[in-house]
Amino acid sequence: MVAGFLSVLCAQELKYTAAPQSASTYADSVKAKVLYLCSPSLKGRMAGTKEEKITSKYIYDYLQSVGVMMLSTDEGDDFGMADPNGGDTLRSRNIVGIIPGYDPALKGEYVLIGTHYDGPGYENITVDGRREERIFPGAYDNAAATASLMQIAKMVSENKFMFRRSVIVAFFGAGRLASAGSWYFINRSFADKDKITFMIDINCIGREDNINKFQAFTGVGNKRVIQEVLSASERPFSIVPEIAELEPVASDYRNFYSAGIPITLFSSGDNNQRGTIHDTPNMLDYLTLGRICEYIYTYANQIANLKDKIGAEAPLEVTPSGERIYSQQEVEKRAAYFRGDERSFLRDYVYNYVKYPDSAIAQGIEGTEIAEFVVDEKGKVKDIKITKSLSDDIDKEVIKVLKGSPKWVPAEIGGEKVSVRISLAIEFILTKKSTIGIKK
Repeated sequence: MVAGFLSVLCAQELKYTAAPQSASTYADSVKAKVLYLCSPSLKGRMAGTKEEKITSKYIYDYLQSVGVMMLSTDEGDDFGMADPNGGDTLRSRNIVGIIPGYDPALKGEYVLIGTHYDGPGYENITVDGRREERIFPGAYDNAAATASLMQIAKMVSENKFMFRRSVIVAFFGAGRLASAGSWYFINRSFADKDKITFMIDINCIGREDNINKFQAFTGVGNKRVIQEVLSASERPFSIVPEIAELEPVASDYRNFYSAGIPITLFSSGDNNQRGTIHDTPNMLDYLTLGRICEYIYTYANQIANLKDKIGAEAPLEVTPSGERIYSQQEVEKRAAYFRGDERSFLRDYVYNYVKYPDSAIAQGIEGTEIAEFVVDEKGKVKDIKITKSLSDDIDKEVIKVLKGSPKWVPAEIGGEKVSVRISLAIEFILTKKSTIGIKK
């Protein structure tokens, strides 16, 4: 009885703390799993092969060993699909487990974290008259995400007293075949899909360079999810995602999004080595993967502990005069600051004109101020609101600068100019720990 009370108390006090170990520890664990998943014996884990089945058993055994309650058998949740090459029906399988939440009122709701574990496989080629097997290891696509979700499942299981809602971890088979595993899960296999309050998808991670950046994609028109990503990013992580305006890669989230479930896809995007023989374990940055595990674990904790559920989409916004206001993601041609985007507006205008109020400096106030405004069909900035305030004086300063904004190039749909609402995160920083933001 006392132990149960202490667990609840700890969860209430610590529910927004970062992951309990270091990113380097996670990096070593993830690397060991990636090396196994990309081993030649698994031949790229092609959907429908015995190697994919061996991989699924490896995932099942690991989840069971770290205390995850399994919803599928050790044979997996089996399903069939048409062979794209015209052969017999292929058989694949999902591996699914659950970590029950601690809150009696909310543990019947689920936050699902998923990824596909199959890879590009192999092909038989002829070299100098000899038949050879060419393997595509699939480290970036999708061994890195698979290994990371295995690690995250362990972290959640070890700290389940910190999660109010239950967390489902799902490893989908045949993800590379039109996301067949996740379609089967949400449409045929899982009876309580109406109790899934949120889906976190992980796909193609582990690169951090000029081309591949860690990103969060939230779908279209859901400002609440974007705010949750921004809120989680305020905590002291060594890596945080950029908000992706466009889908970084096609992924399993689509089947959940189509079912009206709010989503976040975490991905580092596409690259020209993906799906080739060069997609090997040594192309990954394992410390980056450790940091990503840390971030997604804490983001999942934040979503699982929300008091209210997030709606699938932002409500339709219409002015009293009947004018529809769109999001930037809904329009064909986005509103632009001269020839740039919101980042250009921040860099070239906001950060040049906003002043750090003396009162905020004196009180040591720093962090992220979030403002919203409408760019109307004439390009004028109006209807400015502060949705996350640092102080009254900072609010006044931000509103003053936004009111003075030059005109934008309006958004368009079908060649017609329309109004859009934009959310802007403005950093106020007292130290030199960052290269962006309003400095003291």
